[in-house]
Amino acid sequence: MYKALLVVVFAASLSGCIKLQMPDDMVTDAIDAIRGSDDDNSSDHDNTTFSHSVVGAADAAEAELKEQCLTELESRATELLDVDNPTFTVVSESVTVTDDQAIANCTVSLS
Repeated sequence: MYKALLVVVFAASLSGCIKLQMPDDMVTDAIDAIRGSDDDNSSDHDNTTFSHSVVGAADAAEAELKEQCLTELESRATELLDVDNPTFTVVSESVTVTDDQAIANCTVSLS
């Protein structure tokens, strides 16, 4: 008990000796940094990518499956973004054929 009281008294006596200093412009710099990061992220949709897959018959034309995949993907992405006439860039598109089906995969990013 005596040791605990001694530690508390010692800690209390030190609290008056501790002095914290911060630069005058620290708050201003922090606010400017926050504002700057908001400017960097001005669009909520920067670097947004979307992916989609379409399953078709194994004998379906590869070009048609890719076109269907991209058309459906861009339509759904436009609805999700709620933006008029967004511009998309095709990141990747491929078709994988198995025994009885073809799977078209496509990915686009918002330009």
